[in-house]
Amino acid sequence: MLISWPLAGRAQSGAVRGTLFDAATNQPLPFANVVLLRTQDSSFVAGAQTTESGAFALEKLAVGTYTMQATVIGYRSGRRVVTLTAAAPVAQLGTLRLRSTATQLKEVKVEGERAPVTANLDKKVVNVAKDLTAVGGTATDVLQNVPSITVDQSGSVSLRGSGSVTIFIDGKPTGAAGGGQSTSLDQIPASSIESIEVITNPSSRYDAEGSAGIINIILKKERKDGLNGLASANVGTKDKYNTSVSLNYHKGNWNVFGSYDFRQDRRTGYGSLRQTTVDALRDSLTQELTGETRTLDLVQNRSGVNYNTSHAVRLGVDYSFTPTQTLTFLVQPRYNEQSAIEDIISRQTNRSASDAPMYLGTNNRYNTSGGSNRSADISLDYRHTWTEHKGRELTANVLYTPISSGNNLNSNLYYLLDGQSPTQQQAFRDRIDQGSGQVDYVRPFGEKGRLETGAKSVWRQYDSDYQFSSSEQLIFDPSNRFVYKELVQAAYGTYGNAAGKFSYQGGLRVEQTNTRGEQRATGEQFTRSYLNLFPSAVLAYDLAEEQRLQLAYSRRVNRPDDDDLNPFTDRSDPLNLSTGNPLLLPEYIHLVELGHQKTFGKATTLSSTAFYSVETQTIKRLREVITDPLTGNQVTNTSEVNLGDEINYGLELVGATELTSIWKLNANGSAFRRIIKFSGPQTEINNSNFVYTARINSTVSPTKKLDMQVSVNYRSPVVTAQGRRQTSFNTDVAVKQSVLKDRGSITLRVSDIFNTQRFNFTAYGPGLESVSGNKRETRIAFLGFTYRFGQNGAENKNQRRPEANSDSNGGFEQ
Repeated sequence: MLISWPLAGRAQSGAVRGTLFDAATNQPLPFANVVLLRTQDSSFVAGAQTTESGAFALEKLAVGTYTMQATVIGYRSGRRVVTLTAAAPVAQLGTLRLRSTATQLKEVKVEGERAPVTANLDKKVVNVAKDLTAVGGTATDVLQNVPSITVDQSGSVSLRGSGSVTIFIDGKPTGAAGGGQSTSLDQIPASSIESIEVITNPSSRYDAEGSAGIINIILKKERKDGLNGLASANVGTKDKYNTSVSLNYHKGNWNVFGSYDFRQDRRTGYGSLRQTTVDALRDSLTQELTGETRTLDLVQNRSGVNYNTSHAVRLGVDYSFTPTQTLTFLVQPRYNEQSAIEDIISRQTNRSASDAPMYLGTNNRYNTSGGSNRSADISLDYRHTWTEHKGRELTANVLYTPISSGNNLNSNLYYLLDGQSPTQQQAFRDRIDQGSGQVDYVRPFGEKGRLETGAKSVWRQYDSDYQFSSSEQLIFDPSNRFVYKELVQAAYGTYGNAAGKFSYQGGLRVEQTNTRGEQRATGEQFTRSYLNLFPSAVLAYDLAEEQRLQLAYSRRVNRPDDDDLNPFTDRSDPLNLSTGNPLLLPEYIHLVELGHQKTFGKATTLSSTAFYSVETQTIKRLREVITDPLTGNQVTNTSEVNLGDEINYGLELVGATELTSIWKLNANGSAFRRIIKFSGPQTEINNSNFVYTARINSTVSPTKKLDMQVSVNYRSPVVTAQGRRQTSFNTDVAVKQSVLKDRGSITLRVSDIFNTQRFNFTAYGPGLESVSGNKRETRIAFLGFTYRFGQNGAENKNQRRPEANSDSNGGFEQ
């Protein structure tokens, strides 16, 4: 979409065209403001905003000499003198590159950095390099500080309270992101992440999977000439270690890059469960209801420690056949070992209406487990642009990701009443193979039109095997091998244009999904095939310079995965069973957003987004009280089901400002109402509440070599289908000192310094009341050292530098 607002006047044929890019990452700068001023009096002549590809065009200009100025939040402004003549009325400026913002301290020029959070209307971009509270951590630590995102104690990611989110790495689903789902993010070191993009209302160009939206993790890329690199080492309290090194060599048409990350981590944790279940008693012979009930109280306390060791490698090469054609090959193998020790004490009491409370016994379960995970991403990318036709682009990508994992769990039980000590052994084996092929084409039409088309095919195969054995004689088939295959084929098209201050984009994505599941133990099979249409639309209006209003709509889907569909019952916890649901259907979401963005002066920005979403056939975890048909015991069983509708509506705010020359503040917050409704023959659900989230990040730089940062996160309770997650709150602090002529830095950070981060839940339903709490080790101190070499070393900040708008390039990089 190209937005332009020339002043009214006589018919004129002059034009100024170009493209804006980030000088550091070589990525387009969308929604930047480009204005043309008369050189004589600096009066306004025309203005435009760049498209998603960074392109801009100022049309209907008279001949003469002008000053063109480009500004975007978090970057230095750029100026260039442009002369249009009768013989050459059109100026093609080509690609212009902007550096980050700069701050003047006395008479010394200090290079600034991009804002920690940039809130564009189409997405939020978090600059990870400025987040000191994630130094030495992983992608999980980074995501905890991203607006609208929460991460629970198991590492599961949710966006605006919904766990149905798709995670990409560099725009592609990968093994480290669990095949596009929110798992295994601890295998991605924070040091390798450039930025995080949060796209809550994607256009039809993006995969429709993930009803809450898309989180795109952008990894660091380096294209400076010669050999460049970065090495770091971090040590944390209670046996936590991390080292990493990244290298890049660029010469001529070749760019070779690689990195290695080693991580060793020990984490302690504890938790508790207080649960009351009530079910109706049946006659042992006729199975008819007796009219009596049975009430059981369960108290569980557990504690344990987890050990993790991981290795992550990234090797790639770029080759430019011509200035317009590039081929990239990338391989990213990862290996992770984990082990755990857990002690669970369970106490059960029967307090049925017809009986006095009766102590049923206490058992002590001692679990030891160990396993490993291997994965790799192998990709080939091709990109072709046209110098004679700015904005025209053809890209293609193929990706293959094999994932294999295994885990063995040994349990020793001790019953205090009778002294019995049965044992259990469980073995989990998973193999995932997935691949994708994609082609995208972009072609501008006229001055402001833009057509995007593409096609994509994604296939996945899950092969999961679960083996269970026990010294207790239980009559059921202990084997569980489930094979699940999924094929999604898609095609899309979008078109955008502009008229005056209005701009628009509309698109449609078509996806055909075919699935097949087979439970080898029982022979049960199921297949499903369905075709979906996913429209998207955007309408934008430029209110004035530095202000924009945008209305967007999209339809998306969340498909159940193999764990949700597997009909086998998991009995690893005999008191709390889990069963898959092969009848589970996809859930769909309709999302409308109204966004506004405004810049106040040179250092303050505010972005607001109002949103309304409706999920149909929403997938929720439902917990029921049942009588185990094998043991006759009263237990709970959890399964995913399609409930009715879920409605969310609210407001998000993201702002950033410079309070003083040494104090920067950025904050984000949201307030939304969540409503979950369902009416069934046995279950009636009508849960709702207002949810509030807030994050404040304060950075103080008392000297040019010292940064101090405090980050505060808060999330209020949020309802679930059968309960609510309670309040979560934590405070992180960090200090960074530059050394060795700014080539090195020493960082000290403490996560959750007040040790307040906990994950508490309440659950309720027919015959069920439960209160649980989990506390993993979160207060951790890290001390780290980072060294940059090659051209990655910092520039000499004591050297006088020219003003941003007075050098020969006017602030633009060559």
